Amino acid sequence: MKTIFSVLMISAILCFTAINSFAQEKLTNAEVISLTKAGLASSVIIEKIRTSSTDFDTSTDGLIALKKAGVPDDVVSAMVTAKSGGSSQAPATPGGAPAGDPNDPMSKHGYGIYIYSEEGGERKMTQLQPSMSAQNRTGGQFTASITPFGLGKVKTKTNLPGRNAAVQIKEASPVFYFYLDAASGGLNTSSGIPSSPNEFTLVRFNQRSDNREVTIAKSNSWGGKGGLSDEYVVGLTAESLGNGVFKITPTSPLKKGEYGFMMLNSGNSNTAAGVGSKFFDFGVNMTP
Repeated sequence: MKTIFSVLMISAILCFTAINSFAQEKLTNAEVISLTKAGLASSVIIEKIRTSSTDFDTSTDGLIALKKAGVPDDVVSAMVTAKSGGSSQAPATPGGAPAGDPNDPMSKHGYGIYIYSEEGGERKMTQLQPSMSAQNRTGGQFTASITPFGLGKVKTKTNLPGRNAAVQIKEASPVFYFYLDAASGGLNTSSGIPSSPNEFTLVRFNQRSDNREVTIAKSNSWGGKGGLSDEYVVGLTAESLGNGVFKITPTSPLKKGEYGFMMLNSGNSNTAAGVGSKFFDFGVNMTP
C-alpha cells in the first residue's frame, strides 16, 4: 500500500512539473520560424500564438528576419499584436486578408515604390506616384556647329513638367521600399510590373524654370551615345527582404534637389527620344 502511494505521489509530482514547465514555455521568433518551415498553416500558428505565453522580438530587424524566413504577414501581424498586449486575432479586410499596418514596411503593400520615414517615433510610408515624360528637347546645336572637327556635342534631354515633384522630403539619406513582382522572375512582359530593382535607375534632374530634365543621349559629327549620362545617375544599394520586397538606400547622402527612379524599360528607347519615360519622382528639400 505504501509503495502504491509513493508511486502515485511521484506521478503527481512529475505531472505537476510537466504542466508547470509547459505553462512557463514562451513562444519566440525562432519557434514561429520553425513552425512555418514545418509547413503549418497560418491559422494554426496564430492560434498557437493566441494560446501561449510569448517573448517576441518585433523590432525592425526582428521583423525583417521573419520576412526573410518566409513567415506569412498575418502571422507576423499576430506576433506584433501579442507583443503589444492586444488580441492576436487580426481583423480582416473586406478582401478577407488580415489588415496590416500600412506604415509598417514589412506589412503587405501593393506593387510600387515607397519612401519610409520616422518622425517623433511614428513610422510613415509614402508611395511615389509615377510621372511621365511627354516631351524632349535638344541643345548645343550652335556650339556644335562652330566647334572644329565636328567635336561639338548635341544633347537630347527628356523632361518632366513642373520645377518640383509633388513629394518633398528632408532626409539626405532616405530609405525606400520596392514591392515588385518577384514571382515572374523578370519574364512577365505583359503586366509591366518589374521584378527587380535593377530595372530602375535613380537620377538627379537639372531644374529649369518650369520643368526638370535629364540628358539621355549625346552625339557629334563622329557618332552618338544613347542612355543616361553618368553625371545624372545616383548610386544605390539594394537588399532583398524576400517575396519581392527590396530595401533601397542611396550609396551616399543626397544633395538638395529633384530626383526620380527611372523605369528603364519605359520610353522610346529605340530613338533615344525619352518620350513616355516613367519616373517615380521626389525632391530633397532639407534646410541648408
